[in-house]
Amino acid sequence: MSLSQRVSQLNDCYDNQQGRYVLYWMQMFKRVDDNDALNFAIQQANERDLPLVVYEGLKFYYPWANDRIHTFILEGVAEKRVEFNRLGIRYVFYLQRDEGDPRDTVAGLASDAALLVTDDYPCFIIPEHNQRVVEQVPIPVFAVDANGVIPLSCYTKEEYAAYTIRPKIKKLLPEYLGRSPRPRLQRQAGDLKLDCPETEVSEKNIPLLVSQCDIDHSVAPSKYYKGGTNAARRRLNHFVTRILPKYDKTRSKPDVDGSSRLSSYLHFGFISIQEIAEAVQKAKAPSAAKKSFLEEAIVRRELSFNFTRFNSDYNSIASLPAWVQQTMRDHIDDPRPDLLTPDQIEAAETPDELWNAAQRELLVSGEMHNYVRMLWGKRVIEWRPSYESAFAILEHLNNKYALDGRDSNSYAGILWCFGKHDRPWFERPIFGKIRYMTSNSTGRKFDAAKYIDWTKTLATEKREQATGGTGGVRGKSKQLGLLEH
Repeated sequence: MSLSQRVSQLNDCYDNQQGRYVLYWMQMFKRVDDNDALNFAIQQANERDLPLVVYEGLKFYYPWANDRIHTFILEGVAEKRVEFNRLGIRYVFYLQRDEGDPRDTVAGLASDAALLVTDDYPCFIIPEHNQRVVEQVPIPVFAVDANGVIPLSCYTKEEYAAYTIRPKIKKLLPEYLGRSPRPRLQRQAGDLKLDCPETEVSEKNIPLLVSQCDIDHSVAPSKYYKGGTNAARRRLNHFVTRILPKYDKTRSKPDVDGSSRLSSYLHFGFISIQEIAEAVQKAKAPSAAKKSFLEEAIVRRELSFNFTRFNSDYNSIASLPAWVQQTMRDHIDDPRPDLLTPDQIEAAETPDELWNAAQRELLVSGEMHNYVRMLWGKRVIEWRPSYESAFAILEHLNNKYALDGRDSNSYAGILWCFGKHDRPWFERPIFGKIRYMTSNSTGRKFDAAKYIDWTKTLATEKREQATGGTGGVRGKSKQLGLLEH
């Protein structure tokens, strides 16, 4: 498969003829397999008979940097080092702990590189990173799109909703759904000497490394989701063998382990959507279950990448369609009798027990079941004095606590609660024509009491740990059939 539709050159520089290697700056696609950015970098190295250097850095000052996100990323480092060594690729990982540590490491490595390859990711801090490196280095910079199934270059504009992008995806899917074979690197890197700081990461030293970083230490690492490709594949195997056969019936039931729980691994690029889709297609499961999953994993996800690529206001309610803007204007002065403070909302101290349960799951585990996530977003609209302030706290909570936050899919999901990618509904106070959800109607579709009880055990375990007690979250979670890996 040609990579041409996935590759963009960000500047008009020429190769450094004295370059000792090709440099791949790995930012979002943190995997060795099915990584078109890595594949392109290998191709470029082979064409020049040069070794390949893969650089991955983790800084302390990205927005919402905390122990949970840092730990999840670091848990995937050691296994990548093993794989890259096996392939003859020089892998460099550097953890920048605080202001005293060296900066501009990519530009430093680029001074000895023939060219630079990096990840083309359409939101959060990555576009800014790529623009800045173009300004810093005098060599060609290529960004490679390994986000979804369909290359983003296949779209020319923002799609309005799933029904407008679905026919285009269906037409292109046979060409792009297959996995991406990795070329063999011809020139082994060996013990290539580099002028760059490096950080040795192992499972044992991760807590120490994280504790040394100048980040938010109030958000604890998840006890349920471990980072890395190996962990992603374990969860994928659990999903296709035990959950997928009933997925079309269990996907909307937070009280059971009935959804994929793969979004965090997709967000950090530990696994590709192509590998997941292949496993689903090969699984022994009814076609209805497979179709239901692939609709969410491909169509909805592709729609979110399309949204963040073509709408520069993706992190604002300014991105909402005209009908939403009008209905918000019509209802901006509606009485809001149930206002809550940001602290009450963040601490899951609202009058809505099902909402509190969803927030508790997010606070402790680092994820939230997709079905209650819709309710989670919509109820906050009623509890804040403006639509802007409602969006702001949802973005903050999602990006601070969710392992799959800071993602195209999560931005599209939050804005769906405000009417993005949806249609007008019946007129009502505060919401206007935006679709409305209640906890009573949502909770009747699954065993809400069971889900609420489970999240209370999570919160209890968190409190017991803080006071030196012993908790039984893992045992209770297994008993309820939730978050099994």
